Amino acid sequence: MVVTVAGCTAVTRLPEVDLSSPGWTVRSGQARWQPGSDRPALAGELMVARHAGGDVLVVFSKPPFPIFTAQTADGLWQIDFVEGRSYSGRGVPPRRFIWFYVPEILDGASAPADWEVEALAADEWSMTNHRTGEAIRLVFDP
Repeated sequence: MVVTVAGCTAVTRLPEVDLSSPGWTVRSGQARWQPGSDRPALAGELMVARHAGGDVLVVFSKPPFPIFTAQTADGLWQIDFVEGRSYSGRGVPPRRFIWFYVPEILDGASAPADWEVEALAADEWSMTNHRTGEAIRLVFDP
């Protein structure tokens, strides 16, 4: 599978991702995302990919539309939202975009400060930021 990230603005265009190339671990399933306490929850499909070299790709969609795509590659990061907002930069992605950290959290890393993570079952997770009201429920395909 080759995934192209499209966005409005970027520091540098991030490369296409070939998830069938060696080194990628891909998980797919369903997610429910509450962006904040004052925003409605969204349910959709989630694809989380992490490369052995550390790059990540996370796509949350309500087919046929992507809600957002988050990617890191070669020291760059970018997140594009369906409504046209796009953020990008160099170095470590901002902690306010938890999606960049989901792949490593699923692999056992600690969550950023303010986030509570609970493994509910082998393929089910709950992540909550009580300060902002952001909450995520993940259920991955076995």
